[in-house]
This record gives sequence, C-alpha cells and structure tokens, in this order.
Amino acid sequence: MRQPINLLKKNSILILLLILIVPTFYRMLRPGIFSTQDFHIFRQFEFDKCIKAWQIPCRWAPDAGLGYGEPIFNFYGQFVYGVGEIFHLVGFNIIDSVKILFIISLLGSGVAMFFLAREIWKSDFAATVSAILYVYAPYRAVDVWVRGALPEAFSFILFPLIILAIEKKNIFYFSILTAILVITHNLSLVMFLPLLAIWIIYRRWWKSAMGFIVAGLLSSFYILPVAFESKFVDLQSTITGYFDYRAHFVTLYQLFVSRFWGYGGSTWGPNDGLSLSVGQIQWILPFLIGLFLLVRRKIAREWEFIILFLIGCFYLFLTHNKSTFIWNLTPAMAYIQFPWRFLGLATFCFALASGIVVRLFVRQKILVTIIIILSTFFLNFTFFREDIWYSVNDSYFLTGAEWVRQRAASISDYWPSFGHKIPNTPSDGKSINYFPGWVGATPVNGLISSVGVRFTDTPVRKTGNIISLVSILGFLILSLKTWREKV
Repeated sequence: MRQPINLLKKNSILILLLILIVPTFYRMLRPGIFSTQDFHIFRQFEFDKCIKAWQIPCRWAPDAGLGYGEPIFNFYGQFVYGVGEIFHLVGFNIIDSVKILFIISLLGSGVAMFFLAREIWKSDFAATVSAILYVYAPYRAVDVWVRGALPEAFSFILFPLIILAIEKKNIFYFSILTAILVITHNLSLVMFLPLLAIWIIYRRWWKSAMGFIVAGLLSSFYILPVAFESKFVDLQSTITGYFDYRAHFVTLYQLFVSRFWGYGGSTWGPNDGLSLSVGQIQWILPFLIGLFLLVRRKIAREWEFIILFLIGCFYLFLTHNKSTFIWNLTPAMAYIQFPWRFLGLATFCFALASGIVVRLFVRQKILVTIIIILSTFFLNFTFFREDIWYSVNDSYFLTGAEWVRQRAASISDYWPSFGHKIPNTPSDGKSINYFPGWVGATPVNGLISSVGVRFTDTPVRKTGNIISLVSILGFLILSLKTWREKV
C-alpha cells in the first residue's frame, strides 16, 4: 500500500491540477454535442471510412464536396483524427470520439505546460500557475467551445512538449513531437517557429537541426503531397474574400480590455462576434512581474522571462494592423488567414513566463498560487460552455439536411481544379471528382464515373510513404538499440 500512497503524495499537485481543469470540459460529459463553427464530426466520419477501406495514409474524403469527393486529407492535418479513430474503433461513436479529443486537448495541454514550467522554474506551484493560466485563457475557450478548431486545440499540447524536449536536449522526443505537430496543424508549426528558433538559439542546442531533418522525414507522407500536389486544388480561395487576413486584425481594446463573449464569427472591423482577448490576468500578471523585476533591478538575471515576455508581445503585435508591413513582407503568412490566431502563442508565452512569480515570492508561494488560480477561474470560467447543445447521436449529422450541410462545408477549400465547377446540388452518385490517383476511367471535364475506379497513390505520395515508413522503422530500431545500451 505504501507505493500507491507515496505516488499520490508525490503527484498530489498534478492531481489537483487535473481536477482544476475539469470545469473547462465537464459540460461535455453528457449525451450529445455542442455547436461549433467547424465540421470535425464529418471529417472523423470520413477518416473512419478511409481506415476501413485500408486507405492508409488517408487522402480522399468520398462524401465531401456534396458527394463528388475531395482530397481533404491529402492537405489537412490528420493526426488528431487518427487518435479519434482509436476511440471510435474501441466502441465510442463519432460524436463521443470528437468530444474525447477536445477533452484531451484541454487536459493534455495543462499537463504538458505543468511539466515544462516545472522544468524551467523548478517549482510545482509555479508549474500550476502556468498551467492554469494556459488552459483558462479566453482563446482556449474560443478554440474549443466556439470555433471547435480541433487540430489547433490539439496543438496546444505539443507547444510545451517541444520546448520541454529542447530543455532536456532530447532529440528523440523533439523529432517525434515536431513531426506530430506538422501532421496535426501545419499552420500552428509556422506560427510557433519564431519562438522555437529563438529558444533553440538561447539554449545553444544545435543538434536540433538534425531533429528538424528527422521530423521532416517522418512526416514526408504528408509534406511531399502538400508541396507538390497543392497546385491541383484552388488554395487561392482560402486567402481571398472573407479569408483575407487584412479583414481580421484585432484592436487594442479587444486584446486587453474587452470582456465581450459571443459565438459568432470574425468580421471586418471591431464588431467581431467572438472574443479576441488575450485575457486580463494573462497579460496583466507578466506585465506586473516585468515591472517588479525592473524596480528590483533583477530583470537582467531572468532571461527566460525576458525572452518569453518579449516574444509574447511580438505575437500580440502580429494580431494588430500596425504589423501589416510584416505580413506584406512574408506573403506565405496570408495562409494563416486570421491574425488573431497568434493569440494562442501569446497565451503560451505569457502563461509560461508568469510561473516565475512563485520564485519571486517563494515564502508566500501557496498564497500567491491560490490567488492566481481563483482570479483566473473567476475571470474566465464562464467562457467554457456551449452556445447550443444538441442532444443527438451520430445519425443526426450523417443523414438528412444536416448531412447535406456537412458535405457542402468548406467545399471550395480543396475542390480539384480539373474543370468541374462547384455545384449547387449533391451528386447523384454516378460521377465523382477526378484527382491524380484515380485509375480506371478517363476524366471528362474534371469528372469520372464512380463505377469501376479505384484510388491509388501517385509517385509523389508513394515516395512520401516510403520515406516515412523507412524513417519510422529506422527511428524505432535506433531508439531500441539506445534503450538496450542504457539498460
């Protein structure tokens, strides 16, 4: 009995943290699903079809594009659906599998931040402060409960784990975690790169270059098709019109002052229908810590805090229209679409930086921790709730009018550009979109017969698959050899 008791004592603060995170998702623990602005139930269903058809890695979503089919998974991060598929295959329905993924994103990010902050600030109390600030940030609630941005929400687990791998100088975990981020949400990796590069330079961990190479090899099955087959879909539609980044900058009032909460969309100007706040306590606390360090003339000794605080401010700057010149200098940033997406990385930096407060007030560490937890909970707890709750099962989303709506969702994002224009009505099932890889029929105006055809990998995809498979096997063999030598 002593071992379990000692284990509980040793991890009591971590267990308490897990309990404190429960209010962010406890409303999901009932039959049904909450309303979101994205369509992950449909994508999880399509991914399930891929797996059951032995199309691995998944590329083609047969029901997307109003039933004409689209190569969604050839370009869209699929790791999170792979995790969801595990839960579905062991017996959970699609709705519950998706809810579990959202719950993992909240619990997992809190635990990941806890271990990273403990590594940097050397205190369980500091780790708890950082974790609570990270999980209870308004943007986290927006990502889960408003937008339903599942891959992006999952990325919040990976940010602290990758930085922790740098802290530990562990190239194994760094390579694996970076590869997972690539195939989870590539835009999050792009936004994460400034912090990642600066932290590597600060820690002088030059071996990370090899880690990036290995990560690229491991994720080649995804990277190569994105690089060489994006020309076959109209990606221009994802950065024009509503998705033009210039329409979605955030005002200073929205960032720092506003307590507005809504379940609408991002619009031109300051009248957005959702919260775009970094969170009052999330920015006030690190700002006050910085002032305290300046007054006490201790700022020069706290480089971790300085780096995190300044990068957090830089990420916030990128959400404001005064940063337009940076966006113009880097045209590829247009694919980020919404500048306010950088709120996620600002939240990460400020939350991690704020853990230092416990080290500054070590004699009052328990009181300081309790005050911050209660303040954060009081200010942000009410954001973690649904707009509309649907007490339904899978069939509600996979039949009838809702099924038609799901199949038409984001139809222009990955529509093949071979002549067939986007239709207004669903397919009759006789014809499907042509895309490289379909064999057994000759395309006419971008369409092929749905009878007698099969979907195969192109040379680019085959090359990516082989590189990834060989890299994974080699990586496992090398890791096993290293482990045996240590034992």
